[in-house]
This record gives sequence, structure tokens and C-alpha cells, in this order.
Amino acid sequence: MTFKPIHICALLVAARLASNTADAQQLDKIRVARSSDSATEAALWFAKDAGLYEKHGLSVELLRLSGSSLVVSTMLAGEMPFSQIGAAAVIDANLAGGDLVIITTLIKNFVYYIYSRPEIQSFADLKGKAIGVTRFGANSDFAARFAATKFGLQPEKDLAILQTGGPAESVTALNTNRIQAVALTAPATIRARKLGLREILDVSKLEANFPFNGMVATRSFLKNNASIVRRFLMAQAEGVALAKRDGNFARKVLAKYFRNDDKEVLDESYNWIVKQNYNLPPYPALAGLSTILKATEARNPKAKSAKPEDFVDSHFVQELDKSGFFAELNKTQ
Repeated sequence: MTFKPIHICALLVAARLASNTADAQQLDKIRVARSSDSATEAALWFAKDAGLYEKHGLSVELLRLSGSSLVVSTMLAGEMPFSQIGAAAVIDANLAGGDLVIITTLIKNFVYYIYSRPEIQSFADLKGKAIGVTRFGANSDFAARFAATKFGLQPEKDLAILQTGGPAESVTALNTNRIQAVALTAPATIRARKLGLREILDVSKLEANFPFNGMVATRSFLKNNASIVRRFLMAQAEGVALAKRDGNFARKVLAKYFRNDDKEVLDESYNWIVKQNYNLPPYPALAGLSTILKATEARNPKAKSAKPEDFVDSHFVQELDKSGFFAELNKTQ
């Protein structure tokens, strides 16, 4: 889709005018869901605690729902327009007839480290061993499989992949030698190090262009509420830019939502995930969607005829990008 500059400028001016007059107007109320409390979800928190949603004429209620399946069903029931969930859940929902669409990807890498037993020296040494993931189809599962192929190991054949549950359970499984490696993200990495487990790979360095997280909406909401969508994305992007340039603010927000003020936890979560891996402009990561679709084919034949473009709508990000909005934000980081 092509947008003429004059139209883009007009859209951006309109959004900013709406933001500047928010105090004199009733705020548009929306509910937004997430399925976990981790630094990968923190963009929602930054915008909320900085008052940026209100600045853009929005009253946003953030909800924590248990699991992506509950988030999806709630969205499809029309109970909330936005969520922050993994791309695999979107693909599964749409192959079953849903109308969800990915509109941004803030993190385009696998923000995982691979930790191993102390006797393992490198990822290649995992041949014939077992690696743990949260659950099949989760981001940790895709990260483990992606890393394996990069090192010439065929998942399931050369390397067993086991479901080990949440971060705490996964670290315990590794420490007790039930598995010989595991995909972990901050702050679970801290406990792994303290137990003497070995970091053998930073998967983010492999540059997967994977849709690790971002915003998801329903197509019907996008069609009927373009102004709200535009203002929401502006507020969230401003929150990300603020967090990246003001580490003290970001750490305070993380501490509040983590309910944990441990400096080591906050530093690791901020430096590695927020500072290093949050990206603007947040165009949806198409290449990684191909990976998910390929993995989905075995359990859902409909995935074979689907294309990555079927699951994204990048035109709101494109509008803001062409207006210079993200370029101005990036100057402040």
C-alpha cells in the first residue's frame, strides 16, 4: 500500500491534535491483554506509567490473562481490541477462522540464552542430548530449534526437545540433569549462573528476524478505529524511546510490575532485553512467520497454503515511519 506524504502528514497532525486536546475530551477507553509479566512485555508498562496513553487521548486498562489461548478467545469475543502475544497463537487462531492480525514487532530476535550442564562446552556438544523448552510451539521451542539447525543438528533426531514448564522448573530440570541444556531469558539466567550452569549461546546474536513479541489486533477493530490504533502505537513507541534513553525510569517500572527490586534482575532485564533488543520502527517480522508456518504444517495442513502476509497489517507503522515519527523518536535515544 502506498501513502502520499501529504496524507501521512495530515494523519500525524490529526493524531497529535487529538493528543494535545485530550484533557478537554473524554478519553477513549480500551483494554489490552498480555499473557506474561516479563521485560519482553514491558512496552505496555512504560507507556502506561509515563502517562503517554492519556497524552494521546486514551484510557488504557492493562490485563494479565493466563496463557495465549485465553487472550485469543477474549479478543475474538470482542472483549478487547489489542494484545501482546506470540505470533504462533495468531497463526493458530486465524487458521481456525479468526481475524487477528499482527501490527507491530518490537523484538525481532530470539531473546534467549542457551544454558547447559557445566560439562557441555558448546552447542555442538549437545548432539545426542536433550534441551528443555517451556512448551512445544512457544518462543523458547522455536529458539531451540532455530539454534540447533544453525549448528547442524536436526531437532528430534540429533537433539531431543522436552517440555520443562516455566523458567523455574526449567532451571531445576537442567540442574538435576533431566536435560542437558535449556532456552532461558532474563532473569532466569541469573539463577542458572548462580547454580554454576554454563551459558553456551546468546541466540539473539543469530539474527533470526523472528516476531518474538508485538501488538496484535482484530482486523475489524483496525477497520473501524484507525485513530485509536494510530494513537495507541504512538504512545507505545514513545514509551519505548523513553525507556531506552532513561534507564532509571525503565528500571523503576520493571521493579513495580515484577514486584522485585533486585538490582541484578532489573539490570539484566533492562540491558539485554529493553536496551539491546527493543527496536523502532516496529515493523512486523515477516521472515520469522515463515518459520512458524513451516513448523505448524505437521499439525495443521492449512498452514501449507498460508503466507506470512496473511497475518500482518503494517500500514499503521508505515504511515508513522514515512511521516518521520520514528526517526524523531530514535534521535532521543
